[in-house]
Amino acid sequence: MNSSDRGIIRSKVWLIAIMVAVIGGSIGIASWYALSTTNVTNPPNERNPGALVSVQMKSQVGVLLDEIPQSERDRAAVALISKPDDFWAERAKDQIRLMIYRLVYRDYFYNETEGKSALPLPPEEVWNIQFEKKPFRGTVDSHDLVLQNFSFTSTLLTGIESPAKAEPNLDAIGGKWAEPFILPLDPVLVFQRTGFACIDEDQFPPHSLDPEEVDNFYDQEMEKSSPEHYSEVPDMSCIEALDSKIGKIETNLVFERLPWNSDLADKVRVGQITNPTGPDLVTEESVFKGNQVVYRYITPDSCAITEGSVGEPGWRRLLQFNVGDRNYGAKTLEIGDIDYFIEGNGTELSRQGIYEYSMCHHHYHFKHYGSFTFGDEPANHKMGFCLQSTNRLSNNEFSPLQNRFSGCSIQGIEVGWIDEYEIGLESQWVDVTGVDTSKSPVTAQLSFHSNPDNFLCEGIPVLDAQGNPVYEPTEFKTDDGQTVYRAKCDFGEGTRENNVESYNLTLPIDGNGYVTEECKHGEIGPLRNCGFQKVDHAIYNCTPEGQVELNLLIPREAAPQIVRVCEYSLVLATSIPCTYNGPYNGKSLANGVVVSADSSLALTFACPPALDHNEHGGNFSLYFAPLLPEDSLAPVNVKIS
Repeated sequence: MNSSDRGIIRSKVWLIAIMVAVIGGSIGIASWYALSTTNVTNPPNERNPGALVSVQMKSQVGVLLDEIPQSERDRAAVALISKPDDFWAERAKDQIRLMIYRLVYRDYFYNETEGKSALPLPPEEVWNIQFEKKPFRGTVDSHDLVLQNFSFTSTLLTGIESPAKAEPNLDAIGGKWAEPFILPLDPVLVFQRTGFACIDEDQFPPHSLDPEEVDNFYDQEMEKSSPEHYSEVPDMSCIEALDSKIGKIETNLVFERLPWNSDLADKVRVGQITNPTGPDLVTEESVFKGNQVVYRYITPDSCAITEGSVGEPGWRRLLQFNVGDRNYGAKTLEIGDIDYFIEGNGTELSRQGIYEYSMCHHHYHFKHYGSFTFGDEPANHKMGFCLQSTNRLSNNEFSPLQNRFSGCSIQGIEVGWIDEYEIGLESQWVDVTGVDTSKSPVTAQLSFHSNPDNFLCEGIPVLDAQGNPVYEPTEFKTDDGQTVYRAKCDFGEGTRENNVESYNLTLPIDGNGYVTEECKHGEIGPLRNCGFQKVDHAIYNCTPEGQVELNLLIPREAAPQIVRVCEYSLVLATSIPCTYNGPYNGKSLANGVVVSADSSLALTFACPPALDHNEHGGNFSLYFAPLLPEDSLAPVNVKIS
């Protein structure tokens, strides 16, 4: 995906609360999310119908066995083949989600003269996945996998003119379009296996990628030389990496314009209208409940220090989470022009002090997006940088398919779309280093207040006689002491009351994080970042920057065990629950599998160096996990040489 005028692509994934009903080989997905609404507007009637577009795809999804030792693969394959349909449905959905990036920002993948815009997937509530037969073991591109063939069907519901604006071939009934995709056969652990090869970081802030959120960045067209590789230049293209590390499937997502059918429209309609006269941003509960605890070393020159999102440099424990505002109103939230690419053209929003240039991140910030709190910890004020439509969660006649706000130069949120900030973004967290969990977990309330200062008009803007916004002074000041002005707005009924969301969350004992939580996506093998347990003997000593060799053995009756070597923080007096390959949170020093009592594992790594005058290096910690989820954790004998 290449464009000099592309805005920041932050998030393509939504997390919708769903209920799965298994009926034979079919997975029917029905929503149980209900929103309390006022002034709900009825959909258009038969004299003014919307438009229906069917969405279909045939694909194949699998679980890669390559990292499983040969002696254990047959056992792993048997267990996977016996998995129920809902396991494979989740695997299929993980693969489907990798298409969202291209579909939402689709106009940047084509020539402007072709007239193409976003062509998003329907909401997950109306996805249907069917399996052709039972899972089977097979080889693809020399990769050993357990595979499952599936078909995906769903239906888009939108305004009558929207399909043609999204894709010209959908202008007439019966019109079709096939969007080409190249996807990993195993959609889980993509970053762990391919690194940055398929990661498109174009205009993201630094340190945005989370290894479990690859679908926010997945771009099948990435080459080794693509300038959008900011963090690390890979040694192969995305397609080469898929061929080499996972195996790929080439398929088409087929869209077809259907005749209007009110019964079908009723079945697939998703999303209420809470403000019939204007926009209404609502914090999406299911999105906000995605969270994780990580440990990250923050350098003194980090923007997180400059902007005050951590208490101080060094190892910090961070509570990360997703957050997103969905426009439930009947009108688009229009924000306006931003000189995002710093072309020297000031805009009204910057002249009024609403958007301020960040010397650290080198783009404009909107300081009034929202604030986060966890218990009694200091609030972290979320910096908005590109308020855009990142995915379409509604499926109704008011919500367009095309997306005018796919970039950052003109910002806003379409009806039924969401502006979502994902877990990986820097400062998308609360610094919980100071919460005492040395002896027991702590439960407190995590809260997010969206649009707390009323700078986003969730209603009807107040205009002067010439049709221009009317601004009023506020108590807020810019960094250089100038008064910030806010556009006047007649807010819709209830639109400010639904901007706060909170829930109770438990922080684990020191040295634990999402790496030590139960696996949620069917992950197996040594590369996964879940299901580990901290070793009781927390700290091991070594000579900083010297070579360390560990010899590891398991008892004769034990199942194979994964051993992960992580850093240790002297300041926090805790092990660092590290991920397999980072990239920005704690990263493993070494990783391997002890297969049996008859063969020891030797792991060699460099002893951690000094990081600062307090973290002087020379310490590491260990985490163990069973190789397969069906197995039990077993003790591992450790000898250091």
